[in-house]
Amino acid sequence: MDITGVVLAGGKSKRMGKDKAFLKFKEKSFLRHILEALDKYCNQIVIVINKEENLYTKETKNLSSEIVFVKDKYPYEGPLNGILSSLSKIKNQLVYITPCDTPLLNPEIIPFFVQKINDYDAVIPDINGKIQPLNALYKKNALELSKEVFEKQGKKSLMAFLENLNVKLVNGEELKKIDKYLYSYFSVNTKESYQSLLNIKSDEKENS
Repeated sequence: MDITGVVLAGGKSKRMGKDKAFLKFKEKSFLRHILEALDKYCNQIVIVINKEENLYTKETKNLSSEIVFVKDKYPYEGPLNGILSSLSKIKNQLVYITPCDTPLLNPEIIPFFVQKINDYDAVIPDINGKIQPLNALYKKNALELSKEVFEKQGKKSLMAFLENLNVKLVNGEELKKIDKYLYSYFSVNTKESYQSLLNIKSDEKENS
């Protein structure tokens, strides 16, 4: 598919205390798990970083997608800044955006969202009444609005950005057809949540 995956890997990881991209799960880094998931359906992956590129290159070996690195335009200013920073590198009109702390990302979500986007600007999950602007699918033209929201309006939240878009919401119950336990939206951003990840039963991981 002509889809660009964008991985937001430039955060401070303050709550975790170490870079989440390189935390290990089943002998692979979180970043590697996410890259392998995106590689199934994306022909380009843009990785937004704040450290030296050579720290990440070993995680990108033997992938079929074109891999592009870009530094945050405004370091440590949040995910909307990461999206804004990636724009100049994105070559496709469909863009799947993911954080680096969801190592259980189910790649089958990507074609599922592609089928739903039609004339919408984005396909966004609504899980138990909570909007999930990451691990969501966008059109590149809609992402261009991040410049207006972030740089001109001075708003840094993804929710402020979404207010400008024509969004297709997907209910969590519908998503369970693809991702039984909704683990694609399990963000591992604290030591406690990391331990919870490590405690997930193997049969649950296979069905996620």
